[in-house]
Amino acid sequence: MKLGAIVRALDTTAPALGWAGEVIAAERRALEAFEAVLPPALGDAVAVIAGQASPLTCLGMGKSGLIAAKVAATFSSLGTPAFALNAGEAAHGDLGAVQDGNVVLLFSNSGTTDEILRILPLLKARACVLIGVVGRPDSPLGRAVDILIPAVIAGEADHIGMAPTASTTLQLAIGDALAVAVSRTRGFTRLDFLRHHPAGLLGRQSIPVRTLMRVGDELPTVLPDAPIADLLAVMSAQRMGAACVVDREGLLLGLVVDGDVRRHFQSRRDVYETPAAALMQPHPHVIDLAATLGDAMLMLREHEGGLLVLPVVDGEGRLHGMVHAKDMMNG
Repeated sequence: MKLGAIVRALDTTAPALGWAGEVIAAERRALEAFEAVLPPALGDAVAVIAGQASPLTCLGMGKSGLIAAKVAATFSSLGTPAFALNAGEAAHGDLGAVQDGNVVLLFSNSGTTDEILRILPLLKARACVLIGVVGRPDSPLGRAVDILIPAVIAGEADHIGMAPTASTTLQLAIGDALAVAVSRTRGFTRLDFLRHHPAGLLGRQSIPVRTLMRVGDELPTVLPDAPIADLLAVMSAQRMGAACVVDREGLLLGLVVDGDVRRHFQSRRDVYETPAAALMQPHPHVIDLAATLGDAMLMLREHEGGLLVLPVVDGEGRLHGMVHAKDMMNG
């Protein structure tokens, strides 16, 4: 039986969409309510975490434990070393990962989670700074932490009001907010982010442009007075669909691409007498010699006209090479 037939037979498509929409709406309201009255404790938590040299401990149990794991990963990704600790396992030896004076970020909706309350005296004995994202501020956990971030919701988003839904969404948003704010406080940059992700596309974006650019005999260049025949010969030989126009000192004067040549031919001018300078774009898009592949790819995406090549220049405008979109994709 095909999927469409199954859906029609059950006849639940319309109500299911409505139910799903109700969940999204409930979780959105939880976020909006928190945003409307941002607790000052958020700022206190950011200052404490940003000033901590040791890795941040993110701790929770059950669904809140899963949120703690994701938040720890986000902190680490954004330059703040962090690890997740399951509250249940902590009481059976894993608490050894927490050192004296560490900052511990705890997640609990009820604030009465036995596994967390059991290890609180041990954390306090180690002079740990306890930051709690707690759904019930007046709970035992809410009263015990040093910095309390109330994560209060009107109710869960499920139809029986019991499954962690709106509460975990709010916990996750608060964790992300802390991670990003701490990262910005520490001056974490896009390049730092790329260095933390050496694999896949993200890792490739940290590759320096200078390692991919065409140089030497592979770099198509002509002088401004070069006739169009020489220009075409250079463009054809290097197969980049473009040529850089430079002076005798190597300063970039302009760029000629295939489209410039075609438009010139269509204008029915005397093509044999035309120098390269008459066809070139005098202010082409260029990229700095110190840039990364990620910077180059961003320029290609943002340019509506569809850039395919980027001359690579230094601070004085001297040409060092050129990168082609194909080189970037294969880099």
